[in-house]
Amino acid sequence: MEAPDKYMNQLYHFKGKWGVPGVCGLMVSEKKDKTLVIATNLYEKNPGTSISRWAAQLATAICNDLKIIHNNLIFIEHNPDRHSKLDFYEETFDIVEFRWEDDHFVEPVWRRVSKKEVDDMLP
Repeated sequence: MEAPDKYMNQLYHFKGKWGVPGVCGLMVSEKKDKTLVIATNLYEKNPGTSISRWAAQLATAICNDLKIIHNNLIFIEHNPDRHSKLDFYEETFDIVEFRWEDDHFVEPVWRRVSKKEVDDMLP
């Protein structure tokens, strides 16, 4: 599987709902005291749970696997352009914010941001 764009430099395999294996694109970038994580939806190439439906669990797993301090996480959900005439298939970026409860993220809240805002966060 090739990287769909500049917002992905590796694949990340995770266990989704009911333990079904899933995969997303991943880019991790350190910036001062924050860690920027961009998770890219791979649509048909992902046999499991959508990253949108699994955002809190996915962010928790990424932090655990990559040893990211949860307070330092900036989590961005990226949906690449699906090359359709329908507006809702255009490229989108959302910063997903969570509440930390015990040892995991809960209650994701999405906030749409522009591609320029995301590019400005990258080194």
